[in-house]
Amino acid sequence: MYPVQSYYEYNGTLDAVESVQITARVKGFLNEIAFKEGDEVEKGALLFKIDPREYDASVKRAEADRRKAVTELKLAKLEEERFGKLRATRATSEQEYEQRVATREMAEAVLMQTDAAVEAGALQRGYADIYAPIDGQISRALVTRGNLVGRNEETPLTSIVRMDQLYVFFDVPERDLVEYQRTMKPGEREELLSGGIPVEIGVATETGYPHPGKIDFRENRVDPGTGTVRIRGRIPNPRVAPANARILYPGLYARVRVPAGPPHSMPAIIEDALMTGQEGTYVYVLDKDNVVQKRTVKVGPVIAKSAPPAAPAKGADPEKKPAPVGWMLKPPAGVAGDEPVPVASVVAIESGLSPEDRVIYSGLTKARPGAPVAPQDWKLQPPPLPASATEVKTP
Repeated sequence: MYPVQSYYEYNGTLDAVESVQITARVKGFLNEIAFKEGDEVEKGALLFKIDPREYDASVKRAEADRRKAVTELKLAKLEEERFGKLRATRATSEQEYEQRVATREMAEAVLMQTDAAVEAGALQRGYADIYAPIDGQISRALVTRGNLVGRNEETPLTSIVRMDQLYVFFDVPERDLVEYQRTMKPGEREELLSGGIPVEIGVATETGYPHPGKIDFRENRVDPGTGTVRIRGRIPNPRVAPANARILYPGLYARVRVPAGPPHSMPAIIEDALMTGQEGTYVYVLDKDNVVQKRTVKVGPVIAKSAPPAAPAKGADPEKKPAPVGWMLKPPAGVAGDEPVPVASVVAIESGLSPEDRVIYSGLTKARPGAPVAPQDWKLQPPPLPASATEVKTP
């Protein structure tokens, strides 16, 4: 028996965690494009420059108006102060003093208006230089240098997509959702909401599910039209050698798998031992008298597939054999060579076999149910398990 993790498998789509459309918010001629199309840019990097002269002039005009308003306010305060002294000596009327107070208040209001005009002018001038709001990969420039942008409305210039992490969206059938809810243990609900449930994905041309991530969101209702609920996972997307490029892109189709509960023990056999007939998938086993029997089985997950042998390193001894890696077949004592043989693929068997069964994997074309044979008992050896794992027994 071998501890095997069962999985739910789905189809999904990758999407961006963050994406931004870059637009021109002010009118002007596009003077400069400061990035290389398709590159990854950092937050705060300069992307475009729009002709700023009109906005520089507006800022100077607003600053001049502000200086004038400051001067007028000083004069209004002096007048108010002077008429205040005259009123104290009854040398002027209360009405004339109130007029000076109103003039000072109007001058303060004008100063506030000019302050706002200076701030608005600086804001408009700031829009003439366009910077990246997020880290990510930038698209092509939609407008070339010399064009007038932002004339009547905001002009799209390019877009940026965050690439270091991506979302994977997939739909889970309601039966899987109900089964998961039924078997959920205390604390797992909080783990789901906090991004603790693992998810793995693979894309076209990839073997298996080499990209691990975490589920971080589950929709709050089942779609009655499809009978599914939308799940979202977050997948890291690091650069990989040798091109130092990212494999995953938004919009890619992805194969998704999610653990179906904790690992549980199953018999493990060589995949080459499986055969298919009208009755389904079956294997040949030997009873205690070494007589062949046919046994229909239900195949579980693929436990392991051995990688192709690596080329020997430069300068290495060509006679020196690499250490066995992964699953191996150990021959019985007295067999020539007496060394373990690598196994190409190992699968779990959900039902139909017991740990005591001996499965035939070689000479299948000669085996017939009910026929006695003289077997060699090779033993299937798994790779070392963590110290916390239980003892492994394989058929």
